[in-house]
Amino acid sequence: MRIALVVNDDFSAWHFRKGLILTLCEQGHTVHVVTPVGPGRPYARMIEGLGARHHPIRLDRFISPIRDLRLVWVLYRFFRAQRIELVHNMTVKPMIYGAIAARLAGVRRVVGLVSGTGLPFLDDASWRRRLLRRAVVLLYRIALARTDKVWFQNSDDLEMFCSMGLTTRAQAILIRSGGVDLAEFSVGSIEPRTVQDVRAELGLREGAVNVVMIVARLIWSKGVREFVAAAQRLRVDCPRAQFFLVGPHEQRHPDAVPPDYLRQVAAPNLRVWAHFRRDVRELLSLADIVVLPSYFREGVPRVLLEALAMGKPVVTTTGPGCREVVEHGYNGYLVPPKDPEALASAVSSLAGDATLRQTFGQRSRVKAETEFDEQAVIKSVLDSVYELSSSAGSLRR
Repeated sequence: MRIALVVNDDFSAWHFRKGLILTLCEQGHTVHVVTPVGPGRPYARMIEGLGARHHPIRLDRFISPIRDLRLVWVLYRFFRAQRIELVHNMTVKPMIYGAIAARLAGVRRVVGLVSGTGLPFLDDASWRRRLLRRAVVLLYRIALARTDKVWFQNSDDLEMFCSMGLTTRAQAILIRSGGVDLAEFSVGSIEPRTVQDVRAELGLREGAVNVVMIVARLIWSKGVREFVAAAQRLRVDCPRAQFFLVGPHEQRHPDAVPPDYLRQVAAPNLRVWAHFRRDVRELLSLADIVVLPSYFREGVPRVLLEALAMGKPVVTTTGPGCREVVEHGYNGYLVPPKDPEALASAVSSLAGDATLRQTFGQRSRVKAETEFDEQAVIKSVLDSVYELSSSAGSLRR
């Protein structure tokens, strides 16, 4: 079968969907991965190394009517030329414009992934945010009427889309997260020397409790302000806690954290790395507590899945997506969004109890194995979303 995966960037396609891409290729499908490309095309080459074919496109992350119409035209021509039989659109713009283009091109099956609703659906009274939400809802309504199945990663998003009439119950499929590679994210998968190099680079103090927050983008709605405030509160009350904030700047995003703010809040117990890092496993291995105080309306945050697989206790919020990975008091703590005092209290409880951290961490690994194994997720996607028959290369009718 000729399958196209349309994703908003090549890094996400590689980092989040390489297991799915590899499985499809191994089953004998012709897999086309359609994304914008980063400098040097490293991830595009890695995707091709899995056996897929990569096709670069231009995709602006924010609304641009002329360029968005051009995107529909480019995708339409591509789907027609390659005689694509199944299109899987992922994230907002591919879901909207990919679905329209696929139907115009006569693609037999069109499916989508809602991996969180993000900025347009944040609780915000600003007129710009309300206008953006209305535009996105209208576009979703058009596109999802042309989509066979919609994969949701948490029940909150599924219920919201159904209640708004954007999807039907028959369309909606709930598969919690994209899963995590349990072999790749495990203590035994990391070279001790590499970990020691990262430890030296970070300047970790002997006997400190390392509280790590890793984000794909430094935007306010990931909980940056709350993380900083918790570090400030615990500077005196919990001197052993050393806070690390890691994530690249997001220059064009309306919710971006200004670089000046990060320079101003740096403190002896709070260090900031405001650039992209590839050594997430090593950073997680050195963490004693993993924190993500997000209120972004995540799908299921990938970094939290990786933290579970690495056997770490987690502190996150009760917001959609985040609460999927933590059972409060079992493998971590859930705190209300935008509540730095509750966040500080949860971190302090774990920082002061090494036995509790170990117990929670062990339970996190078990939770990853039983609920978020990537191979089980991929099987569910192939069966329930793609509706592939047992014979590779055909759709069930």
